[in-house]
Amino acid sequence: MPIKYELDHEQSMKLFEAMSKIPKLSEELANKVLHGEGSKIMMQKIIDFIPVSKVDKKHAKSSKPLKDTLINLGFEIKTKGGAAKNKNSFGYLVFPNEGRGSSNPIAQRFFEKGMEQSNPEIFEQLLTALDEAHNIIGK
Repeated sequence: MPIKYELDHEQSMKLFEAMSKIPKLSEELANKVLHGEGSKIMMQKIIDFIPVSKVDKKHAKSSKPLKDTLINLGFEIKTKGGAAKNKNSFGYLVFPNEGRGSSNPIAQRFFEKGMEQSNPEIFEQLLTALDEAHNIIGK
C-alpha cells in the first residue's frame, strides 16, 4: 500500500506563492528537499509507528522495510519486496496496516499516521528552502 506525499489546499497555495517568487529555481529546490530529507523523514515517521510482535524473529521495524520512488515534486513510499514469502520482503506490512488477519483485527494505519506526522516538517523545510533562496537571489 504505497503512499504519496501530498499537500492540502492551504499548503498548496502557500507553496505556489513561495515558488512564484523564484520560478526558475523553485522546482529544482523543491525536488531537492522532497527527494533528500523529505522522503527520509516520512519513512522514519512511518517506521516509528510500525508495530513489533512479541515473536522472537527479525522485525520489519528494525530492518529498513521501506523504499521510496522519487517523482517530480514528490515521492512515493512503499514496503520493500512483494509477497511475504520472499526473502527480505516486507510486503506483509500492508496487512497489519489494514487490520487483516486473526491475530490483528484492528487497522494500525502506520503509513497514514507517519505521513500525517511528517507532513508539517517536510512542508516547513520546503518553504524554508524556497524563502532562503528568494532572500539570496532577491537581494
